[in-house]
Amino acid sequence: MPNDDTFKMVKRALDSGRPANAYLIVGPVRGIAMDLAVRILQALFCQSEEKPCGTCDGCRRVVERSEPDIHWIFPEKKSRIIGIDQIRENLINEITQTAFRDGWKAGVLVGVDRLNEASANVFLKTLEEPPQRTLFLLLTDAPQQLLPTIVSRCQRVDLNAVRELDEPWRGRVIETLASPLLRSPIERQVMAGMLFAILAEMKEKAEQLVKEEDAASAVVEEEDQDVFEARVRARYLEMRTDFLLTVMRWFRDLMLITSGGADELVYHASQLAVLKERGARLTLAQALYNVAAVEELARQMERNLSEENVLAYTLDRINHGVA
Repeated sequence: MPNDDTFKMVKRALDSGRPANAYLIVGPVRGIAMDLAVRILQALFCQSEEKPCGTCDGCRRVVERSEPDIHWIFPEKKSRIIGIDQIRENLINEITQTAFRDGWKAGVLVGVDRLNEASANVFLKTLEEPPQRTLFLLLTDAPQQLLPTIVSRCQRVDLNAVRELDEPWRGRVIETLASPLLRSPIERQVMAGMLFAILAEMKEKAEQLVKEEDAASAVVEEEDQDVFEARVRARYLEMRTDFLLTVMRWFRDLMLITSGGADELVYHASQLAVLKERGARLTLAQALYNVAAVEELARQMERNLSEENVLAYTLDRINHGVA
């Protein structure tokens, strides 16, 4: 089972009768985050002595989303927003009633980052003073978009691994940046094309991952094409962030070496010889300029400018330190 240690931690709290009022589960909302939420709910509603058994009526109702004491909230299909009416009518009005089975009640907000300002504020009031024996599970892959006051009232469970670009992509990005073929504008255009090709592969991989999440998810939700494409886009943007982080680390290493920093602080230690050779040809002002240029590259991509064009422009204006 994925995230077994995390699940055991939450289950110990459930067994003690003192769980957190709310758990903020950070990870792919239809992948490992949903899987963990289902296991927690099964542990809460399981009718067997060894919880969760996965086979009793209680565990089955969790998977089928037919348990009347669990209230599921998803973003609306068209707007992709969790609106104030959903929170008031489908969550708060329901969860403040007496439990059907005289036990626990649960509210599950899938994609909680899709709360708008009004619905977030209404939900916050319930989160601040939750009904007795009520558990909230908040699932998101974009916790930075939540109100800090909501985050502060949850126990955060982060299922995302350390942010690092998957191989072989990371190796290819570094090989491209370490290439000596960056002397002329034409060579830099070729290198920009190689980096853009990596991004194109990431888009294909993002779609594949979303399809795999759907196939493996314990809870299946029908969705239209717009919703599917939005999920693929979100996963791709997460991967692109790691791509940009890899590029940024390269130029921060160059800046570190140019400023006389210690070798052990260099992130890409395997490329230390290349970094030192190039750093020797750069002034500190040039190295600082490079870092600023990559930061601007990230901002331009966030504004949905052409990735291919901004890569070509940035690589052309950066000081690579190539002889």
